[in-house]
Amino acid sequence: MKKLLSLSLVLSLFITAQAQLPDAVTKAKTDATASTASKAGKLLTQFGGAIKTTSLLSSFAGQKSGWMAKAGKVADAASMASSVASLAGGIKPDMFKTGFDVKSLISSASTVTTMASAGGMLKNLSNGLKPEALSSSFAAQKPGWETALSLLK
Repeated sequence: MKKLLSLSLVLSLFITAQAQLPDAVTKAKTDATASTASKAGKLLTQFGGAIKTTSLLSSFAGQKSGWMAKAGKVADAASMASSVASLAGGIKPDMFKTGFDVKSLISSASTVTTMASAGGMLKNLSNGLKPEALSSSFAAQKPGWETALSLLK
């Protein structure tokens, strides 16, 4: 009788654990996605904040705070790529290094499907800017920022 009772208890614990496992996996995936999106938003706003207002087109300079608020809330690769493209379109042409194709960068936003690709797009933008377009404090932060950017999945 004790064996039957013990076996029933173990079986019910096993069934309960199996029923909860898919929920735990789903929650872990959701948390990881949300975490990646919040990191992406932080990296976007950190970079956007580092761009000097004098480096922006006058039509975009007044919209920078709105862009920063929206960028801080990116939820997926497409919204991140869109934010990068709109930022790139708001930068004065003479702030880009010679040979950098900003139009190509902007048009590539529609093809981005992963956070890693969106992060690569943002890194490409940062590397395409002249140093004087960015705050001097960003130069010291850039290696760590790029490392964090490369961790986006």
